[in-house]
Parts: sequence; C-alpha cells; structure tokens
Amino acid sequence: MDEELKILILEDVEFDAELMEYEMQREGVSFTSRRVETEDGFIRELDEFRPDVILVDHSLPQFDGVTALEIVKNKSPDTPFIFVSGKIGDEFAVDVLKRGATDYVFKNNLTKLVPAVERALNERSELLERRKAEKELKTAYNQMEIRIQERTRELSETNKRLLGEIAERKVVEEALRESENKNNSLLQAIPDLMFILTKDGTFVDYRTNTQIMDLKPEEVIGKNISDIGLSEDDLKLALSKIEATLKTDSLKSFEFQIPTKSVIRNYEARIKRLNEVETLCIVRDITEKKQAEDKLNKSLKEKDVLLKEIHHRVKNNLQIVSSLLSLQSRYMKDPTSLEVFKDSQSRIKSMALIHEKLYQTGDLTRINLTEYANELVSDLFRSYSVNTYLVKYNIKSNHILLDINTAIPCGLIINELVTNSIKHAFPDNTPGEIDIQIKCLDDEFFLMVKDNGIGFPEELDLEQVKTLGLQLVTNLTSQLDGTIDLRRDGGTRFQIKFQEPSCR
Repeated sequence: MDEELKILILEDVEFDAELMEYEMQREGVSFTSRRVETEDGFIRELDEFRPDVILVDHSLPQFDGVTALEIVKNKSPDTPFIFVSGKIGDEFAVDVLKRGATDYVFKNNLTKLVPAVERALNERSELLERRKAEKELKTAYNQMEIRIQERTRELSETNKRLLGEIAERKVVEEALRESENKNNSLLQAIPDLMFILTKDGTFVDYRTNTQIMDLKPEEVIGKNISDIGLSEDDLKLALSKIEATLKTDSLKSFEFQIPTKSVIRNYEARIKRLNEVETLCIVRDITEKKQAEDKLNKSLKEKDVLLKEIHHRVKNNLQIVSSLLSLQSRYMKDPTSLEVFKDSQSRIKSMALIHEKLYQTGDLTRINLTEYANELVSDLFRSYSVNTYLVKYNIKSNHILLDINTAIPCGLIINELVTNSIKHAFPDNTPGEIDIQIKCLDDEFFLMVKDNGIGFPEELDLEQVKTLGLQLVTNLTSQLDGTIDLRRDGGTRFQIKFQEPSCR
C-alpha cells in the first residue's frame, strides 16, 4: 500500500476509531480518514470523500452496519467493506459475508485489521484487473471475428480461382493417384486397425495387418459399429466423436471396451475427417497398457494407505507417551521435575502433531508449516495456561511446505523458543507479545521468534547455555546446517536460517 489510502470509519465511539487509526499507523499504512456516525453523514462522505476502504461498527445509536452495507452495494459495490466490532457473532459474520461484506475484525484483535485491509485491497485490485482482462478479451474476440470473416472471403475468392484451373485436372489427378499409392503403402505398414466410417457409423472400408479385434473384412464392410459388440454408452460416445470431427475437422480420440470369450479388451480410437461425410478411424489395442496402469495405481493406493497408517500409528504412540508422562507427573511433587515432564510432553506433542497433519492430508511427504505452527503455538498457550488478554502471539508466514525430515526439527525449534518466551519473558503477569515469522527467500528458509519481554540475560552465552531447551535449539539448527542469531534489543529475538530446496 504505497499510495495514501482514504478510509471512511462508521463508528460512534471516537476512541475505538482512534484505535483503528493507531493500528494502521503502527503498521506503516499511509492514509487519510474520516469518521461518521449517521446515515446522512455516511452517504455524504461516500459521494464526496470517495473512500478506498470502509470500516464499520456492528451497530450505532442512529444507524447500523448492515444498512450501511446495502447502501455501499448500490453506490460503490467495489469498495472494500470491513466490519470492525466487538459484538459480532459467528452467525452474523457468515450472514454479512453472504450479503457482500469483504471481511470482519474483532475490536479486541485489531492486529488483524491491516492484513484484512491489505487482503481486501488485493482482492479488489484482482477484480478490477480481471474485468479489464475480460474487456480486452472481448475486444480481441471481436477483432478475431472480423479477421475470420476477411479470411473467409479470401478463401472464397481463392476457391473461385481454383475452379478456373480445371484444365490442369489431369495433372492433379495423376498426382493424387501417386499420393494415394504412397498413402496405401504407408497404411499397410501401420500395425493398427483402420476403418473408414460414415456419419452414422457404417463401415465403408477396413484394413489391417493384425487380428486386433478378430474381424474379417466381409464381416465389417457395410455394417454399423453397433454390430461389433459396443456397449450403449460406448456407442453414443463413438457417434458423438464422429459427428464432432466432421464438424470441426479436428482429431478426436476416445477409449472403449469389447468383451471376448476370455477377457474384456480395451481399445483406443482416433478419428479424423476424410471428407464431408467420411472419417478415418485408427484403433489400437491398449489392454495390456490398461492392465499395467491399473496394477500400478492399485500398488500406489496400497502404499499410500500403508504410509498413512504408519503416520497414524506413530502419532498414536507419541500420544500414548505424552499421556504416560502426564499421568506420571501427577506423582511428582518437585516443581523442577514437574517442569521437565511438562517440557518433554510439549516436545512429544509437537512431533505427534506433524504425523497427525500428514495423516489428515492427501500429501504424505510434505506438511504445511504455516498451519502446523498456528496449531502448535495455540496448543502451547493452552498447555501453559497463558492469559491471552495479557500475552498475545502473532504468526506471519507464507504458504510453506516442508518434508517431514525438515518439519520435525523446525517444529521442535518453534516449540522450544515459544516455550522459553512463555516461561521467562513476562514475569508477574507482565503484558507482551510473541511474534513468529516464517518465510522463504530464494532457496533459504528463515525463522524468527521474538518477544518484547524482559530480554535474554546479557551474562548468558548461547553457546555455553546449560538448559536442555536452548541446547536442543542449537543442536537442531546445526542438524539443519543452519545459523542462529540471538539479539537482545527490546526483548529477545532468535533468527534461524538454513538452506531449503523447497523454497525455490
């Protein structure tokens, strides 16, 4: 959003509007805003201010967001319309999205406001570009129609000239006979079965050097394709392909089956127009090919099922270990031992979650790290009973897919760093934020876990630290041939980089 945005805010609480403006300023958004509370003021600003984005509260003393939405749909339907409210429920959110609202954001989570505005503006830009492309396509289509008509007239004139050259007919006929002889020789060398068919499927000619369908010429010529054992569906398909190639003069193909005494044979037919009423049909036996494909597909499905079952069982076994640790911890009275058990349990859960993701998705080789990180951090906040009104987390990530060999150490690193922030960064109910950034740059993977808490002690050296969690982070980073950078400005920030081919 390099250009300055014009933002219209329908809000009766001036402080709430200022919070929205502050959030956008904090995220570096350049904008001009106007706030209104009434329907007349809202309509006036739509006409005069012409906003780029509209932010609307659920309800106001003299006006409401749904009515405002209907007004915008009539006056400026392309303008992004975002509900920003503290009372909106799931049913209402679904309803307003169906009515045409672009998005909705809760007032107690305004960190999602700027992403929602960016997403809305991107969607509007894509819509306008699509409309422009459709207009250009329509113009190109009309121009193409004109060129086709011109070309048709040229062809018509050329045809008239050819009719005037009838005197050269004997030379042309001789050339055609020579060409036909060459074509016949070529056709005789082709092992496939060849038919000449009329529009209704009658056999006019039949040539073959093999016994693909065990048919003799006298059993075929003059008969219809309905007489060779085609099913009703295959017969309809064949006649439709014949009709299509006669109309369009394009190559058409389809597959069909014919049952024999011992087995059902599979064939592939390719049809090409010969003249206005006849087509050439070339048939090849693909039974062995089909059998090989079926066998391969069956084998692949069996392997997929087996691999999913393995992931499922690994996940279940890890959950059993986690449950055993939870049960055992009930008998532990030493706080330090309890903390060790809890940390071990969270590590096991982070690995189990990866196997669960692989089991639930169709891709058994890669995992969506963005979705995984969101579930992992959310589970950690629940596990450590974090007061989310005081401590919040933000995850910024692209759509990144990693294989299991990379995803497991990444998940453990995220688990350890977020756990470290939860446990140490905000003592005595200090409010704060934990920011997690995951992205790919060329072929390099970048992970940042940052908090604005009390900071990592200056006297502690990351290379000499004795805690298991941070030792695990450094070991896993080394395992990935990566680098780790610790910064203590305004809190604690860990930055980890390593080469990742899937980032390309």
